[in-house]
Amino acid sequence: MPLLLEGFIGLIDNDNSLKWLWLPIIFILLTYDHLLSTILFMLFMIIMALFYWHEFRSKLIKLIISMGIVIVATLPVSLQIILTTHQNRIITPIVPDTLQNEALKPSDLFLNSLNNNVPGLLSEVNVGIVVLLCVIFSIWTLKQSSKLGRQLGILGVVFLFLSTNLFPWFIFQHTIMHVLQFPWRFLGIATFCIAYAISVALQNVRGRNIAMIFFILINMVTFNYMHTFCHRNNQVIDYHSVKQYNNYATEAVYTDYMPYQTLHGINKAANFRKASDIHRHIALINGKRIRLSNRQIHPEYDRISYRLTNLIPNKKNQVTLPLLNYGKNYSKDGIKVQQSSKGTTTIIFVPSQPQQHITIYLR
Repeated sequence: MPLLLEGFIGLIDNDNSLKWLWLPIIFILLTYDHLLSTILFMLFMIIMALFYWHEFRSKLIKLIISMGIVIVATLPVSLQIILTTHQNRIITPIVPDTLQNEALKPSDLFLNSLNNNVPGLLSEVNVGIVVLLCVIFSIWTLKQSSKLGRQLGILGVVFLFLSTNLFPWFIFQHTIMHVLQFPWRFLGIATFCIAYAISVALQNVRGRNIAMIFFILINMVTFNYMHTFCHRNNQVIDYHSVKQYNNYATEAVYTDYMPYQTLHGINKAANFRKASDIHRHIALINGKRIRLSNRQIHPEYDRISYRLTNLIPNKKNQVTLPLLNYGKNYSKDGIKVQQSSKGTTTIIFVPSQPQQHITIYLR
C-alpha cells in the first residue's frame, strides 16, 4: 500500500517524475496475487480520487495510461477468468454466516486490540494495541496534520467502522459485496491509513529522545507480538517444519471458485470448510470408492499424474478422479476425458493391466 499511495501522489502531482508508474505496477502485481485485495485497494483508490477530483481532471492522460497498462498486463488472468466463468457456473466465495454476523463486535475489536491478542478465531481479528493507540493519538492531532494526513486519518477510522457490525452490512448481503466474506478485511487498509496519519503527526514531535522512546516502545510491543504469534501457532520456519507448510498448502478444504455442481443439492454454508471427496482424494473406480494416497498423486505445473489400481484389464474402465474440471482437461493415448456431474474429471479407457499411470493435462 505505501507504493500504491506513492503512485497515487505521483499521479496528481505536477512534477514530471515517474512515481505515478507505481500505481499500475502495484495493481498488476495485486491482480496476479489476490483478486479480492485488488478490489479492496481499488475501492480505496476510488475514495482517494474523490478527494482529489479537481487534480485528476488535469491528469487524465496519466490516468488513462495507467488503466491501459493494467488492462493489457493482466489480460492473461482476466481472459482466463472470463472464459472460465462463461463456460462454467462457479461457486462464489461462500460466507459461512451473514455479513452482519461476520463483522466484528466493537467491544471485541477494542478489547482484543487493547490486549494485543494473537487471533485464534476469525472473530478475534484485531489491529493491536499500537494501532489502537495510534488511532486515538491521530484523532487528537488531526488539526495539526497535513491535508493528506487528515484524509487518511479519517479514512482509517471509517474503515475501522466498516469492519464492525455497527455498519448495516445486512443491506449488502444479496449484492456483489457478499464476496467480501468478512468485513474485517478492511482492517488492513485501516491500519495503513492510521499508520500514515500518525507518522505525519510524529514528524512534529520535537526532541530526539522522545522520538527514540516512541521507537523503542513500539518495537518492544511488535517483537513481543511476533514472538507470541510464532510460538503459539508453531510458525517458526526451519528445515524441519517445511512439511508443516506443505500441509497448510494441501489440506485446505475451501470450495471457492469450484464448479457450481460440485456442491449441487448441498447446503453451501453448512458445508463450508468441510472436507469433500475432492479434498480427501477419493476416486470412483468402476463404481467403487477408493481413497488415493499421496504416493499415487504426482502434480506438476500444467498436469497431474495418478497411479490407479483395482482396474479391470482389457475392458472399458470408468474412473472419476478427485480433480476439478472446468472443461479444459484432456489426456493422451486414447483416454477419453469428460466433466462429471459433480464438476470433477471422469476418464474412460481400456487398461492392459490392473495398475496404470494416467496423466491429465490442464489447458
